[in-house]
Amino acid sequence: MECVIRLLRVRTAVVAAAFSFASACASAPPDKIGVAVFEAPLEGSPMPEGCRLLFSHPPVDMNELQMTGSKDPFHAQRGRAAAAGGNVLLVRSRLIVPRQDYNCPAASPITNCPPSEGYWATVAFEDYACSRAAVDALGSSKPK
Repeated sequence: MECVIRLLRVRTAVVAAAFSFASACASAPPDKIGVAVFEAPLEGSPMPEGCRLLFSHPPVDMNELQMTGSKDPFHAQRGRAAAAGGNVLLVRSRLIVPRQDYNCPAASPITNCPPSEGYWATVAFEDYACSRAAVDALGSSKPK
């Protein structure tokens, strides 16, 4: 019986250690990823010289709450870009359905309008490896 209890304690300790390790990896601060996020229209303009496209992901539909509702809404996509060797994530979007909630004016942040999801947009993510000069050129526009 004592052996079974000891085994359960060891198993619990291993599970707890694995969980805390996974939590630490999943909650890394956004600046540790090293991928800057910029937005552009879906049919948008080209990237500056010094940027090399690594991967263009297929478009998906996202709502306003998904795109702006958290401190780092594109955390997973930034991590994917970093894993591919990128330092810039370009978020290209096109509005497909405007806000339908008349109690939530367009000037209000969507987080002030629960349970509304806000507008819907088609969004495509592009991973880039850009030189410092190209990132600075992008930075002179409006980064997210």
